[in-house]
Amino acid sequence: MLVVITGLPGTGKTTIAEALARDLDAIVFSTDKIRKMIFEKPVYNEEDKKIVYNELFSQTSKYLNSDKNVILDGTFYSRDLRQRAKEVGKSLSEKVIFVYCETPEELLKKRITSRKDKYSDADYGVYLKMKEIFEEFEEDVVRINTANPVSDNIEIIKKRIYSI
Repeated sequence: MLVVITGLPGTGKTTIAEALARDLDAIVFSTDKIRKMIFEKPVYNEEDKKIVYNELFSQTSKYLNSDKNVILDGTFYSRDLRQRAKEVGKSLSEKVIFVYCETPEELLKKRITSRKDKYSDADYGVYLKMKEIFEEFEEDVVRINTANPVSDNIEIIKKRIYSI
């Protein structure tokens, strides 16, 4: 199974991905962690994003191929990136579920400014840029509000997974 956790910076994607991974016995691949492994000083341009997502999809294929559940943690801001995720999952006959994390902007600002995450460099300016370019979903997506308790959101996601 492939679960793609999407959303803008600061919406709680990593928190949801890690909690869900425990319940699904899944590995999490994060664009933030991959970016830090590849680039000493990430610049978040299109070329860097392409390199990061290519590595993410390469790792995903390897793990799905060995019958492991995989959760992807990244913005997946474009339809093309979401399509690539679908293709990776479908090529290995895997269920692909998209989860979109959203949260009130005031809470998001607080999260970003108090973030102690050593992997994400996204500040409020990056959030605003990503908000401008984030493309609407064409695929079916589970929408969660991460202002709600993590456990409630995990239950919503699991209900969708097990209903498919």
